[in-house]
Amino acid sequence: MLVPYKAEHIPSLPEKCRPLLRYRREEFGFLAAFPNGRVGMFEPAAEPLLQAGSSYEECKPHLVTRLQVPTDFHFSAPLMAWVELTRACNLRCPHCFVEAGAPREIEMSTERILRLLDEWAEMGVFSVVITGGEPSIHPDFLTIVHHAYNLGFTVAIASNGMPLTEKMLEQIPQDDVIISVSLDGIHGAGAATGESDFDAVTRKLLKIRSFGFNTSIMTTTTHENVGDLQTFVNFAIDNDISLRSVPFVPMGRGRLYRELQNQLGDIEKAAQFWLTEEKWERIKDRQLGLCAGKVFNFLITMVYSIRRCMSGRGLCYITSDGTVYPCSNCSGSKILAGGNLRERAFADIWNDNEWGIRAITWKNFLGKACDGCAINSEEYFCTGRCPGSSYALNGVLDGCGVSEFQRHSILRREELFRQEINDHPRIYAEQVKLEALQAAQNSQQEQDINHLVPPAPEKLVSLSPRAKA
Repeated sequence: MLVPYKAEHIPSLPEKCRPLLRYRREEFGFLAAFPNGRVGMFEPAAEPLLQAGSSYEECKPHLVTRLQVPTDFHFSAPLMAWVELTRACNLRCPHCFVEAGAPREIEMSTERILRLLDEWAEMGVFSVVITGGEPSIHPDFLTIVHHAYNLGFTVAIASNGMPLTEKMLEQIPQDDVIISVSLDGIHGAGAATGESDFDAVTRKLLKIRSFGFNTSIMTTTTHENVGDLQTFVNFAIDNDISLRSVPFVPMGRGRLYRELQNQLGDIEKAAQFWLTEEKWERIKDRQLGLCAGKVFNFLITMVYSIRRCMSGRGLCYITSDGTVYPCSNCSGSKILAGGNLRERAFADIWNDNEWGIRAITWKNFLGKACDGCAINSEEYFCTGRCPGSSYALNGVLDGCGVSEFQRHSILRREELFRQEINDHPRIYAEQVKLEALQAAQNSQQEQDINHLVPPAPEKLVSLSPRAKA
């Protein structure tokens, strides 16, 4: 449900956000996303306040603090959802988890994509990420963006930036829209003009920003670009652009380029970059209203609070052929799909409690992946209990989802955090006192999950010059 924000609160909102309060009913009460970016779970008594467009602070006394969490816990709809318009792309990045380049053999029609957006609006999805391949080369890209915007979503456009022309930028709405551009130093964006990746991408980013958009850098950290990471984040800071990074995982085309995985010798540079990124995010996020990044941060707090991944529980990823995956990692490994939109409505797939991802909690990783690990502690928040990453690294769903580099990197970067910020890294939970009450569990279901996917494929071998180097 969309309601106008109270007039007295509008002057305090960041620029480029619509004064809309988004909320929907859940079993526990209500889930609400405020235009300033706060997201929270509220008791039923908050309903009159939400209907009136009240602020987060006004609703805060009604925050949920106790929550029943069965094994298959999930929200009534995703909070955020990715949709690939096409797998077609003008680039052939070696780390691309969707192996973008050629379109898929079968891809959703524009009509089906628009209908999917209608379904999400009816269910109460807050944020939509429009991606690809390269989404802007889809012939109906602008039609789809406008439809998502008019339905009231916050919209993120994930692009390599190169096909975004001035004519196209003039037609994209700006409020509640953020354009994110990949900057990795390894995808050949400047090949056509003879520029370096950095020069080509940063020139395009500045052009997009000059049109008035909130902009963001998406960086995949690799062994090949570890020496450039500080340059990337310094550019973001100097030009008032958001930056978010993810580590390289050998999935999709990345299975052919495993040499891109970071090595132990990269730890110090990567940790220093992460610390700068973390500091900048805390500053830049204050300037942004509700957006995909803030919704995702809320879901991370839920992961920490209820001890299970929110993929397939609070977010999902739709490939251009209509396959519904829990997240991009599962899509990259082609595992744990919930169904296909050519056969079933999205709501039917989402409401199917037999979806395999929902049988997996952190308990599945105990005794196999976590016992004896230095970061298996309340002191750290390990993201390695990830079925998608585990499958990419180990061929099973319940192995360790972080590499040796990532494990040591977490220890080092959090040591730096405590030294420089004099605090422990912490999850910014809106419900800092949320108590997850574990319902009766099916122990056999939690222990035996690898029947959910076929055996791991044989290791691929790359014959490319890059791999031989």
